[in-house]
Amino acid sequence: MRVTRTERVAVVLPGSGEEDGVHLFDVLVSLLGDVDPVTGMVSNLADMKRIIRREIVGQLHGRVLDGERETPRLPTPGALARHVWDRLDGAFGTAKLCRVRLAGHPSPVIDVGGGEETTMDVTRIYEFSASHRLHAAGLSDGENLRVFGKCNNPAGHGHNYVLEVTLRTGPGERGEPLPADTFDRIVEERVVDRWDHRHLNVDVPEFAGVNPTAEEIARLAWNRLEAPLAEAAGGRARLHRITLRETARNLVEYYGEEVA
Repeated sequence: MRVTRTERVAVVLPGSGEEDGVHLFDVLVSLLGDVDPVTGMVSNLADMKRIIRREIVGQLHGRVLDGERETPRLPTPGALARHVWDRLDGAFGTAKLCRVRLAGHPSPVIDVGGGEETTMDVTRIYEFSASHRLHAAGLSDGENLRVFGKCNNPAGHGHNYVLEVTLRTGPGERGEPLPADTFDRIVEERVVDRWDHRHLNVDVPEFAGVNPTAEEIARLAWNRLEAPLAEAAGGRARLHRITLRETARNLVEYYGEEVA
């Protein structure tokens, strides 16, 4: 069973690529283990809180992480996530550290996961607004109306989309896979600026002949981002996941699998 404790830190990362270097992170620490038959717990949450606050919050909160004044040199969110993992790995007795997540407000989200070799996922979050009409060329007008309902309205309708783009580093990679400004530039040029405030069926060439469901939007985002992100990362990371949130209740995740 997995249990997670969340704490919060505010730090200055002088090499993060952000304008002021200031970051507010929720730090989620997850442990994996068996439920103790006596206590009914995997790990005592009070102990988790004490250890995380001693090793992470007390050491880092409110500080400039530039290697001066007895602070570690942690120039990027990825370096901070690795530091949290290294400080906490093995600190919880029989329970095994299985994930550290730094959730920025609103971005980035960094996941460091355990296994035979530790990997790191870096997620940056974007928003765009677009309209579309759901209409499958292989269905009759009546079938389209039955399948898609009001989303088949010829005038179309709109969504405020949230796009999450996740890179995964190779095992053993410890540096930042891609500077934040480079990551943002590629996603904005290739997807966000191109699709924002557009009618996807009408205004965007890559949607010609495509029924722009959330699934297809995620797949096309993958296709437009996979190669340029990999090239910019220089082999240190690859595109791992596209998450598209269409509404507060609906999202799709795409990992690059082929669509038959």
